[in-house]
Amino acid sequence: MDLTGIDDSELRELIEEASSLFSLADDPPPSLVGLQRRIEADRGRVEAALRSVGYYAGTVDVAVDSAADPIEVRIAVEPGPRYTFGEVAVVGPEGRPLEEVTVERDALALPQGAPALARDVVAAQSRLEELVVARGYAFAEVPDREIVVDHSDRTMDVTFVVAPGDAVLLGPVTIRGLERVDEDLVRGRIPWDPGARFRPELLARARERISDLGPFASVRVDLAEETGADGLTPVVVEVVERPRRVIGAAVAFSTTEGLGVEAFWGHRNLFGGGEQFDISGFASGIGVDSVSADVVEETDFGIDVEFRKPDVFAVDQTLIASLELLTERPEAYDREAVTASVRLSRVLSGGLTAGYGVTVERSRIQEAERSTTSTLFGVPLSVAWDVTDDLLDPSEGVRTELLTTPWVQSGAADARFLASRWTTSAYQSFLEDDLTLAGRVSFGSIAGAEVEEIPADKRFYAGGGGSIRGFGFQRVGPADAFGDPRGGRSLFEIGAELRYRLTDTIGIVPFVDGGNVFDTTLPSFDEELKWGAGLGLRYFTGFGPLRADVAVPLNPEPGDDRWALYLSIGQAF
Repeated sequence: MDLTGIDDSELRELIEEASSLFSLADDPPPSLVGLQRRIEADRGRVEAALRSVGYYAGTVDVAVDSAADPIEVRIAVEPGPRYTFGEVAVVGPEGRPLEEVTVERDALALPQGAPALARDVVAAQSRLEELVVARGYAFAEVPDREIVVDHSDRTMDVTFVVAPGDAVLLGPVTIRGLERVDEDLVRGRIPWDPGARFRPELLARARERISDLGPFASVRVDLAEETGADGLTPVVVEVVERPRRVIGAAVAFSTTEGLGVEAFWGHRNLFGGGEQFDISGFASGIGVDSVSADVVEETDFGIDVEFRKPDVFAVDQTLIASLELLTERPEAYDREAVTASVRLSRVLSGGLTAGYGVTVERSRIQEAERSTTSTLFGVPLSVAWDVTDDLLDPSEGVRTELLTTPWVQSGAADARFLASRWTTSAYQSFLEDDLTLAGRVSFGSIAGAEVEEIPADKRFYAGGGGSIRGFGFQRVGPADAFGDPRGGRSLFEIGAELRYRLTDTIGIVPFVDGGNVFDTTLPSFDEELKWGAGLGLRYFTGFGPLRADVAVPLNPEPGDDRWALYLSIGQAF
Protein backbone atom coordinates (compact mmCIF):
# COMPACT_ATOMS: atom_id res chain seq x y z
CA MET A 1 0.00 0.00 0.00
CA ASP A 2 1.52 3.30 -1.10
CA LEU A 3 0.19 6.88 -0.83
CA THR A 4 1.82 9.66 -2.87
CA GLY A 5 1.22 13.36 -3.49
CA ILE A 6 0.65 14.34 0.17
CA ASP A 7 3.40 16.10 2.12
CA ASP A 8 1.27 17.38 4.99
CA SER A 9 1.37 14.81 7.81
CA GLU A 10 -2.07 15.76 9.19
CA LEU A 11 -3.68 15.51 5.75
CA ARG A 12 -1.98 12.16 5.16
CA GLU A 13 -3.31 10.86 8.49
CA LEU A 14 -6.82 12.06 7.61
CA ILE A 15 -6.76 10.25 4.26
CA GLU A 16 -5.40 7.04 5.76
CA GLU A 17 -8.15 7.09 8.38
CA ALA A 18 -10.82 7.58 5.66
CA SER A 19 -9.43 4.88 3.38
CA SER A 20 -10.57 1.28 3.88
CA LEU A 21 -7.59 0.20 1.79
CA PHE A 22 -5.40 1.30 4.70
CA SER A 23 -7.67 0.35 7.59
CA LEU A 24 -8.32 -3.12 6.11
CA ALA A 25 -4.81 -3.73 4.79
CA ASP A 26 -4.51 -6.84 6.94
CA ASP A 27 -7.87 -8.16 5.67
CA PRO A 28 -7.56 -8.21 1.84
CA PRO A 29 -10.64 -8.92 -0.35
CA PRO A 30 -10.98 -12.47 -1.73
CA SER A 31 -10.72 -11.46 -5.39
CA LEU A 32 -9.69 -8.70 -7.81
CA VAL A 33 -13.36 -7.83 -8.26
CA GLY A 34 -13.68 -7.31 -4.51
CA LEU A 35 -10.53 -5.17 -4.54
CA GLN A 36 -11.92 -3.03 -7.36
CA ARG A 37 -15.13 -2.45 -5.39
CA ARG A 38 -13.11 -1.42 -2.36
CA ILE A 39 -11.07 0.99 -4.54
CA GLU A 40 -14.19 2.64 -6.00
CA ALA A 41 -15.70 3.09 -2.53
CA ASP A 42 -12.40 4.48 -1.29
CA ARG A 43 -12.24 7.07 -4.02
CA GLY A 44 -15.41 8.70 -2.72
CA ARG A 45 -14.24 8.51 0.90
CA VAL A 46 -10.90 10.16 0.14
CA GLU A 47 -12.52 12.91 -1.96
CA ALA A 48 -14.96 13.58 0.89
CA ALA A 49 -12.05 13.77 3.33
CA LEU A 50 -10.31 16.30 1.06
CA ARG A 51 -13.43 18.43 0.83
CA SER A 52 -13.86 18.40 4.62
CA VAL A 53 -10.59 20.34 4.96
CA GLY A 54 -11.15 22.70 2.02
CA TYR A 55 -9.70 20.85 -0.99
CA TYR A 56 -12.62 20.91 -3.41
CA ALA A 57 -10.60 20.39 -6.62
CA GLY A 58 -8.63 17.38 -5.46
CA THR A 59 -8.19 14.24 -7.56
CA VAL A 60 -7.63 10.65 -6.53
CA ASP A 61 -6.05 8.02 -8.79
CA VAL A 62 -5.59 4.38 -7.81
CA ALA A 63 -3.31 1.98 -9.67
CA VAL A 64 -3.20 -1.79 -9.12
CA ASP A 65 -0.26 -4.03 -9.95
CA SER A 66 -1.95 -7.43 -10.05
CA ALA A 67 1.22 -9.13 -11.26
CA ALA A 68 3.02 -8.41 -7.99
CA ASP A 69 2.88 -10.87 -5.13
CA PRO A 70 1.31 -9.66 -3.01
CA ILE A 71 -0.79 -7.31 -5.16
CA GLU A 72 0.37 -3.69 -4.90
CA VAL A 73 -2.05 -0.75 -4.67
CA ARG A 74 -0.83 2.80 -5.24
CA ILE A 75 -2.99 5.79 -4.33
CA ALA A 76 -1.97 9.10 -5.90
CA VAL A 77 -3.68 12.15 -4.46
CA GLU A 78 -3.47 15.66 -5.89
CA PRO A 79 -5.22 17.90 -3.33
CA GLY A 80 -5.11 21.03 -5.49
CA PRO A 81 -5.59 24.54 -4.05
CA ARG A 82 -7.29 25.00 -0.70
CA TYR A 83 -10.60 26.84 -0.87
CA THR A 84 -11.46 29.64 1.58
CA PHE A 85 -14.60 31.12 3.07
CA GLY A 86 -16.35 33.75 0.99
CA GLU A 87 -19.68 35.27 1.96
CA VAL A 88 -21.48 34.17 5.14
CA ALA A 89 -25.16 35.06 5.61
CA VAL A 90 -27.82 34.43 8.26
CA VAL A 91 -31.46 34.45 7.11
CA GLY A 92 -34.86 33.48 8.41
CA PRO A 93 -37.17 30.76 7.08
CA GLU A 94 -37.74 30.84 3.30
CA GLY A 95 -34.80 33.21 2.93
CA ARG A 96 -36.49 36.23 4.50
CA PRO A 97 -34.33 38.67 6.49
CA LEU A 98 -33.82 37.67 10.11
CA GLU A 99 -35.39 40.64 11.91
CA GLU A 100 -35.57 39.14 15.42
CA VAL A 101 -31.84 39.20 16.13
CA THR A 102 -28.69 40.52 14.54
CA VAL A 103 -25.70 38.21 14.41
CA GLU A 104 -22.31 39.57 13.49
CA ARG A 105 -20.06 37.41 11.34
CA ASP A 106 -17.26 37.60 13.88
CA ALA A 107 -19.47 35.76 16.37
CA LEU A 108 -19.59 32.76 14.02
CA ALA A 109 -15.78 32.45 13.79
CA LEU A 110 -15.86 32.09 9.99
CA PRO A 111 -13.56 34.91 8.85
CA GLN A 112 -13.39 35.69 5.15
CA GLY A 113 -10.32 34.14 3.57
CA ALA A 114 -9.87 31.44 6.19
CA PRO A 115 -9.61 27.78 5.02
CA ALA A 116 -13.08 26.38 4.30
CA LEU A 117 -13.11 23.62 6.89
CA ALA A 118 -16.29 21.58 7.33
CA ARG A 119 -15.83 21.31 11.10
CA ASP A 120 -15.80 25.12 11.37
CA VAL A 121 -19.14 25.31 9.52
CA VAL A 122 -20.69 22.71 11.83
CA ALA A 123 -19.33 24.52 14.91
CA ALA A 124 -20.66 27.84 13.61
CA GLN A 125 -24.13 26.34 13.17
CA SER A 126 -24.17 25.21 16.80
CA ARG A 127 -22.75 28.54 17.96
CA LEU A 128 -25.40 30.43 15.99
CA GLU A 129 -28.21 28.51 17.68
CA GLU A 130 -26.70 29.24 21.11
CA LEU A 131 -26.48 32.96 20.25
CA VAL A 132 -30.12 33.18 19.20
CA VAL A 133 -31.27 31.23 22.27
CA ALA A 134 -29.22 33.57 24.47
CA ARG A 135 -31.19 36.53 23.06
CA GLY A 136 -34.40 35.13 24.56
CA TYR A 137 -35.62 32.77 21.82
CA ALA A 138 -35.48 29.59 23.88
CA PHE A 139 -36.89 27.31 21.16
CA ALA A 140 -34.79 28.68 18.30
CA GLU A 141 -33.33 26.24 15.77
CA VAL A 142 -30.90 26.39 12.88
CA PRO A 143 -32.50 23.63 10.81
CA ASP A 144 -30.57 24.11 7.59
CA ARG A 145 -27.49 25.53 5.99
CA GLU A 146 -26.79 26.15 2.31
CA ILE A 147 -23.27 25.84 0.95
CA VAL A 148 -22.20 27.10 -2.47
CA VAL A 149 -18.69 26.32 -3.72
CA ASP A 150 -17.41 28.67 -6.43
CA HIS A 151 -14.63 26.96 -8.37
CA SER A 152 -13.80 30.11 -10.33
CA ASP A 153 -12.48 32.00 -7.31
CA ARG A 154 -12.07 28.91 -5.06
CA THR A 155 -14.38 30.11 -2.31
CA MET A 156 -17.20 28.67 -0.22
CA ASP A 157 -20.28 30.77 0.57
CA VAL A 158 -22.38 29.68 3.55
CA THR A 159 -25.97 30.66 4.35
CA PHE A 160 -27.53 29.61 7.66
CA VAL A 161 -31.30 29.40 8.01
CA VAL A 162 -32.61 30.32 11.47
CA ALA A 163 -36.08 29.57 12.81
CA PRO A 164 -36.13 31.73 15.98
CA GLY A 165 -39.73 31.15 17.06
CA ASP A 166 -41.28 33.56 19.53
CA ALA A 167 -39.41 35.37 22.28
CA VAL A 168 -39.96 33.48 25.54
CA LEU A 169 -41.17 35.05 28.77
CA LEU A 170 -40.70 33.11 31.99
CA GLY A 171 -43.98 32.06 33.55
CA PRO A 172 -45.12 30.20 36.67
CA VAL A 173 -42.65 27.87 38.41
CA THR A 174 -43.60 24.32 39.37
CA ILE A 175 -41.40 22.51 41.90
CA ARG A 176 -41.35 18.71 41.93
CA GLY A 177 -39.63 16.17 44.13
CA LEU A 178 -39.81 17.94 47.50
CA GLU A 179 -40.26 15.62 50.47
CA ARG A 180 -39.06 17.37 53.63
CA VAL A 181 -37.74 20.72 52.41
CA ASP A 182 -40.03 23.76 52.57
CA GLU A 183 -41.18 24.85 49.12
CA ASP A 184 -40.89 28.55 50.03
CA LEU A 185 -37.16 28.06 50.64
CA VAL A 186 -36.69 26.79 47.08
CA ARG A 187 -38.93 29.48 45.57
CA GLY A 188 -36.86 32.12 47.31
CA ARG A 189 -33.88 31.05 45.22
CA ILE A 190 -35.60 31.74 41.86
CA PRO A 191 -33.73 34.79 40.47
CA TRP A 192 -36.49 36.28 38.28
CA ASP A 193 -40.01 37.66 38.48
CA PRO A 194 -42.83 36.22 36.34
CA GLY A 195 -42.80 37.79 32.90
CA ALA A 196 -39.03 38.24 32.73
CA ARG A 197 -37.39 37.68 29.34
CA PHE A 198 -35.84 34.22 29.09
CA ARG A 199 -32.07 34.01 29.33
CA PRO A 200 -30.20 30.70 29.69
CA GLU A 201 -28.06 32.10 32.49
CA LEU A 202 -31.19 32.73 34.59
CA LEU A 203 -32.04 29.03 34.60
CA ALA A 204 -28.41 28.10 35.29
CA ARG A 205 -28.29 30.59 38.16
CA ALA A 206 -31.49 29.15 39.66
CA ARG A 207 -30.06 25.63 39.47
CA GLU A 208 -26.82 26.76 41.15
CA ARG A 209 -28.57 28.70 43.94
CA ILE A 210 -30.95 25.85 44.74
CA SER A 211 -28.07 23.34 44.74
CA ASP A 212 -26.15 25.57 47.15
CA LEU A 213 -28.85 25.04 49.78
CA GLY A 214 -27.34 21.63 50.48
CA PRO A 215 -30.27 19.18 50.94
CA PHE A 216 -30.46 18.17 47.26
CA ALA A 217 -28.56 15.44 45.41
CA SER A 218 -29.64 16.82 42.03
CA VAL A 219 -31.45 19.87 40.68
CA ARG A 220 -32.90 20.42 37.20
CA VAL A 221 -34.45 23.65 35.96
CA ASP A 222 -36.11 23.47 32.54
CA LEU A 223 -38.68 25.26 30.44
CA ALA A 224 -41.94 23.48 29.80
CA GLU A 225 -42.30 22.20 26.24
CA GLU A 226 -45.22 24.48 25.43
CA THR A 227 -45.90 28.16 25.99
CA GLY A 228 -48.69 28.91 28.45
CA ALA A 229 -51.33 31.63 28.59
CA ASP A 230 -50.34 35.21 27.76
CA GLY A 231 -47.15 33.98 26.13
CA LEU A 232 -45.63 32.94 29.45
CA THR A 233 -43.70 29.68 29.40
CA PRO A 234 -43.87 27.64 32.61
CA VAL A 235 -40.64 26.59 34.33
CA VAL A 236 -40.25 23.20 35.99
CA VAL A 237 -37.82 22.64 38.87
CA GLU A 238 -37.13 18.99 39.67
CA VAL A 239 -35.12 18.09 42.77
CA VAL A 240 -33.96 14.90 44.43
CA GLU A 241 -33.34 15.20 48.17
CA ARG A 242 -30.24 13.73 49.78
CA PRO A 243 -30.43 11.48 52.85
CA ARG A 244 -30.91 13.85 55.78
CA ARG A 245 -28.14 12.44 57.96
CA VAL A 246 -24.49 12.02 57.08
CA ILE A 247 -21.47 10.61 58.88
CA GLY A 248 -17.84 10.70 57.88
CA ALA A 249 -14.23 10.59 58.93
CA ALA A 250 -10.85 11.88 57.78
CA VAL A 251 -7.27 10.92 58.51
CA ALA A 252 -4.00 12.84 58.03
CA PHE A 253 -0.43 12.02 58.97
CA SER A 254 2.97 13.66 58.89
CA THR A 255 6.28 12.76 60.48
CA THR A 256 6.43 16.21 62.10
CA GLU A 257 2.80 16.56 63.25
CA GLY A 258 1.88 12.94 63.94
CA LEU A 259 -1.44 11.30 63.19
CA GLY A 260 -4.67 13.29 63.03
CA VAL A 261 -8.18 11.83 62.93
CA GLU A 262 -11.57 13.48 62.63
CA ALA A 263 -15.11 12.11 62.73
CA PHE A 264 -18.35 13.98 62.15
CA TRP A 265 -22.13 13.55 62.14
CA GLY A 266 -24.42 15.94 60.36
CA HIS A 267 -28.05 16.66 59.51
CA ARG A 268 -28.73 18.42 56.19
CA ASN A 269 -32.31 19.56 56.83
CA LEU A 270 -32.95 19.83 60.54
CA PHE A 271 -36.23 21.77 60.60
CA GLY A 272 -37.25 21.65 56.93
CA GLY A 273 -35.67 24.96 55.99
CA GLY A 274 -32.35 23.60 54.79
CA GLU A 275 -30.76 23.99 58.23
CA GLN A 276 -27.48 22.08 58.66
CA PHE A 277 -26.37 20.80 62.04
CA ASP A 278 -22.91 19.25 62.40
CA ILE A 279 -20.98 17.76 65.29
CA SER A 280 -17.32 16.92 64.73
CA GLY A 281 -14.53 15.74 66.95
CA PHE A 282 -10.83 15.52 66.29
CA ALA A 283 -7.58 14.31 67.78
CA SER A 284 -4.24 15.36 66.31
CA GLY A 285 -0.59 15.08 67.14
CA ILE A 286 -1.06 11.39 67.96
CA GLY A 287 2.35 9.73 68.20
CA VAL A 288 4.26 12.97 67.61
CA ASP A 289 6.40 12.18 70.67
CA SER A 290 6.15 8.41 70.62
CA VAL A 291 9.40 7.83 72.53
CA SER A 292 8.03 9.72 75.51
CA ALA A 293 5.82 8.43 78.27
CA ASP A 294 3.81 11.65 77.89
CA VAL A 295 2.34 10.94 74.45
CA VAL A 296 -1.24 11.50 75.61
CA GLU A 297 -0.32 14.88 77.00
CA GLU A 298 1.03 15.92 73.58
CA THR A 299 -2.19 15.04 71.74
CA ASP A 300 -4.70 17.74 70.78
CA PHE A 301 -8.42 17.14 71.26
CA GLY A 302 -11.45 19.11 70.23
CA ILE A 303 -15.16 19.06 69.56
CA ASP A 304 -17.05 21.49 67.37
CA VAL A 305 -20.81 22.02 67.04
CA GLU A 306 -22.08 24.14 64.14
CA PHE A 307 -25.54 25.23 63.00
CA ARG A 308 -26.23 26.82 59.60
CA LYS A 309 -29.51 28.34 58.44
CA PRO A 310 -29.78 29.67 54.87
CA ASP A 311 -31.56 32.82 53.70
CA VAL A 312 -31.64 34.61 57.05
CA PHE A 313 -32.81 38.24 56.65
CA ALA A 314 -32.00 37.99 52.91
CA VAL A 315 -31.68 35.41 50.16
CA ASP A 316 -28.13 33.98 49.83
CA GLN A 317 -27.29 35.02 53.38
CA THR A 318 -26.48 32.21 55.82
CA LEU A 319 -26.48 32.36 59.61
CA ILE A 320 -23.65 30.31 61.14
CA ALA A 321 -23.50 29.64 64.87
CA SER A 322 -20.74 27.50 66.36
CA LEU A 323 -19.36 26.31 69.68
CA GLU A 324 -15.89 24.78 70.02
CA LEU A 325 -14.11 23.20 72.95
CA LEU A 326 -10.48 22.21 72.51
CA THR A 327 -7.24 21.33 74.18
CA GLU A 328 -4.09 21.81 72.10
CA ARG A 329 -0.43 21.40 72.95
CA PRO A 330 1.86 22.38 70.08
CA GLU A 331 5.49 23.17 70.88
CA ALA A 332 4.81 26.89 71.26
CA TYR A 333 2.16 26.70 74.01
CA ASP A 334 -0.51 24.67 75.81
CA ARG A 335 -4.07 25.94 75.42
CA GLU A 336 -7.50 25.06 76.70
CA ALA A 337 -10.33 27.11 75.23
CA VAL A 338 -14.05 27.48 74.69
CA THR A 339 -15.08 29.56 71.69
CA ALA A 340 -18.56 30.66 70.64
CA SER A 341 -19.33 32.62 67.47
CA VAL A 342 -22.26 33.89 65.47
CA ARG A 343 -21.73 35.22 61.98
CA LEU A 344 -23.46 35.87 58.67
CA SER A 345 -22.05 34.80 55.32
CA ARG A 346 -23.49 36.47 52.23
CA VAL A 347 -23.02 35.41 48.62
CA LEU A 348 -22.72 38.54 46.52
CA SER A 349 -22.02 37.70 42.85
CA GLY A 350 -19.48 36.07 40.58
CA GLY A 351 -17.98 33.85 43.28
CA LEU A 352 -17.70 36.73 45.76
CA THR A 353 -18.67 36.09 49.40
CA ALA A 354 -18.57 38.39 52.43
CA GLY A 355 -18.78 37.42 56.08
CA TYR A 356 -19.15 39.25 59.39
CA GLY A 357 -19.97 38.33 62.97
CA VAL A 358 -18.85 38.21 66.60
CA THR A 359 -16.67 35.73 68.50
CA VAL A 360 -16.20 35.21 72.23
CA GLU A 361 -13.38 33.06 73.56
CA ARG A 362 -12.38 32.00 77.06
CA SER A 363 -8.94 30.41 77.23
CA ARG A 364 -6.08 29.40 79.46
CA ILE A 365 -2.64 29.42 77.86
CA GLN A 366 0.60 28.05 79.29
CA GLU A 367 3.60 29.53 77.53
CA ALA A 368 7.14 28.77 78.78
CA GLU A 369 7.12 30.06 82.38
CA ARG A 370 3.93 32.11 81.99
CA SER A 371 0.30 31.08 82.39
CA THR A 372 -2.57 33.41 81.44
CA THR A 373 -6.34 33.15 81.60
CA SER A 374 -8.30 35.65 79.57
CA THR A 375 -11.45 36.42 77.63
CA LEU A 376 -11.32 37.67 74.04
CA PHE A 377 -13.98 39.42 72.00
CA GLY A 378 -13.53 39.51 68.23
CA VAL A 379 -15.39 40.81 65.19
CA PRO A 380 -14.27 38.64 62.25
CA LEU A 381 -14.73 40.23 58.83
CA SER A 382 -13.99 38.33 55.63
CA VAL A 383 -14.15 38.69 51.88
CA ALA A 384 -13.55 35.69 49.60
CA TRP A 385 -13.56 35.25 45.84
CA ASP A 386 -13.49 31.76 44.34
CA VAL A 387 -13.76 31.06 40.61
CA THR A 388 -11.93 27.73 40.60
CA ASP A 389 -13.37 24.67 38.89
CA ASP A 390 -13.08 22.22 41.81
CA LEU A 391 -12.95 22.48 45.59
CA LEU A 392 -10.46 19.68 46.34
CA ASP A 393 -8.58 19.46 43.03
CA PRO A 394 -8.70 22.75 41.11
CA SER A 395 -7.05 22.99 37.70
CA GLU A 396 -8.31 26.40 36.54
CA GLY A 397 -9.16 29.68 38.20
CA VAL A 398 -8.31 31.79 41.22
CA ARG A 399 -9.37 31.81 44.86
CA THR A 400 -8.51 34.54 47.32
CA GLU A 401 -9.57 35.40 50.87
CA LEU A 402 -8.98 38.31 53.22
CA LEU A 403 -9.80 37.75 56.89
CA THR A 404 -9.38 40.54 59.40
CA THR A 405 -10.45 40.48 63.06
CA PRO A 406 -10.28 43.27 65.63
CA TRP A 407 -9.65 41.62 69.04
CA VAL A 408 -10.16 42.94 72.55
CA GLN A 409 -8.60 40.90 75.36
CA SER A 410 -9.43 41.20 79.04
CA GLY A 411 -8.09 39.22 81.95
CA ALA A 412 -4.47 38.64 82.93
CA ALA A 413 -3.37 41.06 80.21
CA ASP A 414 -5.52 43.68 78.51
CA ALA A 415 -4.75 44.21 74.85
CA ARG A 416 -6.33 45.44 71.63
CA PHE A 417 -4.99 44.32 68.29
CA LEU A 418 -6.00 43.79 64.67
CA ALA A 419 -5.10 40.46 63.05
CA SER A 420 -5.32 40.12 59.27
CA ARG A 421 -4.38 37.47 56.73
CA TRP A 422 -4.68 37.46 52.95
CA THR A 423 -4.20 34.27 50.93
CA THR A 424 -4.46 33.80 47.17
CA SER A 425 -3.96 30.72 45.05
CA ALA A 426 -4.14 30.42 41.26
CA TYR A 427 -4.33 27.47 38.89
CA GLN A 428 -3.66 27.07 35.15
CA SER A 429 -3.85 23.83 33.20
CA PHE A 430 -1.92 22.76 30.10
CA LEU A 431 -1.59 19.69 27.87
CA GLU A 432 -5.34 19.01 27.78
CA ASP A 433 -5.60 19.36 31.58
CA ASP A 434 -2.93 16.72 32.26
CA LEU A 435 -0.56 19.40 33.63
CA THR A 436 -1.58 22.06 36.16
CA LEU A 437 0.61 24.87 37.44
CA ALA A 438 -0.55 25.90 40.92
CA GLY A 439 0.72 28.78 43.03
CA ARG A 440 -0.09 30.22 46.46
CA VAL A 441 0.93 33.35 48.36
CA SER A 442 -0.09 34.42 51.87
CA PHE A 443 0.52 37.55 53.95
CA GLY A 444 -0.33 38.00 57.62
CA SER A 445 -0.08 40.99 59.94
CA ILE A 446 -1.00 41.89 63.54
CA ALA A 447 -1.09 45.55 64.50
CA GLY A 448 -1.77 47.37 67.75
CA ALA A 449 0.15 45.27 70.31
CA GLU A 450 3.60 43.89 71.02
CA VAL A 451 4.31 40.19 70.55
CA GLU A 452 4.19 39.47 74.30
CA GLU A 453 0.75 41.11 74.61
CA ILE A 454 -0.80 38.98 71.87
CA PRO A 455 -2.16 35.59 73.01
CA ALA A 456 0.17 32.85 71.84
CA ASP A 457 -2.48 31.12 69.70
CA LYS A 458 -3.26 34.35 67.81
CA ARG A 459 0.34 34.91 66.69
CA PHE A 460 1.61 33.68 63.33
CA TYR A 461 3.56 30.44 62.92
CA ALA A 462 4.92 28.65 59.85
CA GLY A 463 6.11 25.19 58.95
CA GLY A 464 4.28 21.92 58.38
CA GLY A 465 2.03 20.25 55.85
CA GLY A 466 -0.21 23.26 55.18
CA SER A 467 2.60 25.78 55.28
CA ILE A 468 6.29 25.28 54.46
CA ARG A 469 6.70 21.57 53.86
CA GLY A 470 9.97 20.04 54.98
CA PHE A 471 10.06 22.02 58.22
CA GLY A 472 8.40 20.89 61.44
CA PHE A 473 5.04 22.24 62.55
CA GLN A 474 5.53 25.84 63.81
CA ARG A 475 9.34 25.43 63.52
CA VAL A 476 9.84 28.40 61.17
CA GLY A 477 10.16 31.82 62.80
CA PRO A 478 11.24 33.38 66.11
CA ALA A 479 12.05 31.09 69.05
CA ASP A 480 12.18 31.71 72.80
CA ALA A 481 15.13 31.18 75.14
CA PHE A 482 14.35 27.44 75.32
CA GLY A 483 14.35 27.04 71.54
CA ASP A 484 10.58 26.62 71.32
CA PRO A 485 8.54 28.52 68.69
CA ARG A 486 7.41 31.92 69.95
CA GLY A 487 5.39 33.14 66.97
CA GLY A 488 5.43 36.59 65.42
CA ARG A 489 3.37 39.55 64.29
CA SER A 490 3.65 39.00 60.55
CA LEU A 491 3.99 36.18 58.07
CA PHE A 492 4.86 35.61 54.44
CA GLU A 493 4.44 32.28 52.63
CA ILE A 494 4.74 31.30 48.99
CA GLY A 495 4.41 27.96 47.25
CA ALA A 496 4.30 26.44 43.77
CA GLU A 497 3.38 23.00 42.46
CA LEU A 498 3.58 21.34 39.05
CA ARG A 499 0.78 18.75 39.06
CA TYR A 500 1.11 16.15 36.31
CA ARG A 501 -1.34 13.29 35.71
CA LEU A 502 0.51 10.20 34.58
CA THR A 503 -2.74 8.21 34.26
CA ASP A 504 -6.41 8.74 35.11
CA THR A 505 -5.67 7.79 38.73
CA ILE A 506 -1.97 8.54 39.35
CA GLY A 507 -0.16 11.88 39.39
CA ILE A 508 3.16 13.31 40.52
CA VAL A 509 3.74 16.77 41.99
CA PRO A 510 7.14 18.41 42.35
CA PHE A 511 6.80 21.40 44.67
CA VAL A 512 8.63 24.18 46.49
CA ASP A 513 7.48 26.20 49.53
CA GLY A 514 9.03 29.24 51.16
CA GLY A 515 8.37 31.84 53.81
CA ASN A 516 9.06 33.07 57.32
CA VAL A 517 7.52 34.65 60.42
CA PHE A 518 8.64 38.06 61.64
CA ASP A 519 8.50 40.11 64.86
CA THR A 520 7.59 43.25 62.92
CA THR A 521 4.03 44.28 62.04
CA LEU A 522 4.76 43.78 58.35
CA PRO A 523 7.02 41.10 56.82
CA SER A 524 10.66 42.17 56.67
CA PHE A 525 12.22 40.80 53.52
CA ASP A 526 15.67 41.69 54.82
CA GLU A 527 15.45 38.44 56.77
CA GLU A 528 16.19 35.10 55.16
CA LEU A 529 13.24 33.08 53.89
CA LYS A 530 13.10 29.38 54.72
CA TRP A 531 12.68 27.04 51.75
CA GLY A 532 11.48 23.46 51.44
CA ALA A 533 11.09 21.31 48.35
CA GLY A 534 9.96 17.83 47.52
CA LEU A 535 7.96 15.43 45.40
CA GLY A 536 4.38 14.31 45.89
CA LEU A 537 2.28 11.40 44.72
CA ARG A 538 -1.45 11.73 44.04
CA TYR A 539 -4.06 9.00 43.76
CA PHE A 540 -7.25 10.41 42.25
CA THR A 541 -10.58 9.12 43.56
CA GLY A 542 -14.20 10.06 43.03
CA PHE A 543 -14.22 12.29 46.12
CA GLY A 544 -10.81 13.93 45.65
CA PRO A 545 -7.09 13.16 45.45
CA LEU A 546 -5.20 11.27 48.14
CA ARG A 547 -1.94 13.10 48.84
CA ALA A 548 1.49 11.79 49.84
CA ASP A 549 4.30 14.38 49.94
CA VAL A 550 7.95 13.94 50.86
CA ALA A 551 9.80 17.20 51.52
CA VAL A 552 13.25 18.32 52.67
CA PRO A 553 14.28 21.69 54.15
CA LEU A 554 16.72 23.46 51.81
CA ASN A 555 18.20 25.78 54.44
CA PRO A 556 17.54 24.10 57.80
CA GLU A 557 18.51 25.28 61.25
CA PRO A 558 20.36 23.03 63.71
CA GLY A 559 17.87 20.54 65.12
CA ASP A 560 15.52 20.57 62.10
CA ASP A 561 14.51 17.19 60.67
CA ARG A 562 16.22 16.14 57.46
CA TRP A 563 12.96 15.22 55.73
CA ALA A 564 9.22 14.98 56.35
CA LEU A 565 6.33 12.88 55.04
CA TYR A 566 2.72 14.15 54.75
CA LEU A 567 -0.39 12.07 54.05
CA SER A 568 -3.87 13.59 53.66
CA ILE A 569 -6.93 14.01 51.44
CA GLY A 570 -7.02 16.84 48.90
CA GLN A 571 -4.31 18.97 47.35
CA ALA A 572 -1.94 20.98 49.56
CA PHE A 573 -3.74 24.17 48.42
